[in-house]
Amino acid sequence: MIIDQWLYTKDELLDTPSIADGITFEQEQMDRTKGCHYLLAVAAKLNLSQLVVTTATTFFHRFFMRQSMKRFHIYDMAATSLFVATKVEESTRRLKDFIIACAQKAAKNDKLILDENSKDYVKWKDTMLCNEVILLETLCFDVSIEHPHTCLLGMEAQLNIPGSILRKAWMLLYQSCGAPLCILYRPNIIAGAVLLLASQMSSESLEEGWWDLVNLDGSVICELASEILGYHMDHYVKKSSSQVQSPHPVHHHSLPHNHSVDPSL
Repeated sequence: MIIDQWLYTKDELLDTPSIADGITFEQEQMDRTKGCHYLLAVAAKLNLSQLVVTTATTFFHRFFMRQSMKRFHIYDMAATSLFVATKVEESTRRLKDFIIACAQKAAKNDKLILDENSKDYVKWKDTMLCNEVILLETLCFDVSIEHPHTCLLGMEAQLNIPGSILRKAWMLLYQSCGAPLCILYRPNIIAGAVLLLASQMSSESLEEGWWDLVNLDGSVICELASEILGYHMDHYVKKSSSQVQSPHPVHHHSLPHNHSVDPSL
């Protein structure tokens, strides 16, 4: 399968081009999250769909398995990944609107206006168009993405999933974009893990042993669900309770294993 070239082990995450260039594993993971949260903010500004966002974050995570963050700034590549994703998913926006949204979110100033002839506007435009070619070449022009969302919809057709659980699973997919799950696990595993976690976060329940009905290993999705729970707790629960300053909290998380999820519940 084509997707196999984009699946890595956790050990390989310790030997990326960025780490070879002297960036620590912890810093790279933090920058992956930071870049993706910036991407989410730009996408929200442009009213882009979750499909576009997921495609873009997948491009972003794949890119930095083959290129170094010391050579390419995370905001530049996050913007470029989103720009290419809008084309792939046929949800394009005017180039001017796209550039202004990127500049506003980078400057954390939603009132920022850039004239098309300004130095900053031209710099954003040139950087993004130049990086578009680099991104596509690095990805070997492989821009067809199989999303966990599609797998989740397939599971919905097979299982009697309550709406509250499905909505929670969809939210967890969105909120976990900053973690490099898409380069560690197949889409159906990610979909199964968020469905398991969503069911345990809900007052409703799924049929016992439902993972067998969709050909998933309960222990595998349990392990991943625990990682997603840890990411969710660190980036959304703990941060929102300790500070209210940012709707997209950026803070390091390296896929913990200290949160337990029981697939038998």
